[in-house]
Amino acid sequence: MIYTCEDCGLLFYRAGEVKECPFCEKNDIRFATKEEIKRLQTLLEQGKPTLFKEEQTL
Repeated sequence: MIYTCEDCGLLFYRAGEVKECPFCEKNDIRFATKEEIKRLQTLLEQGKPTLFKEEQTL
């Protein structure tokens, strides 16, 4: 599953259900939109593991 944190903007994937953001540890997460999923797939192909708001990468 691919998720987005509404608080810090982290876009990430995890197997199974997630209750909190792995970065900021807040529980304001949701399933990613189709557009966000495509953005994450592109980043993963480029070797970048995550995405934050405004395309700020780790």
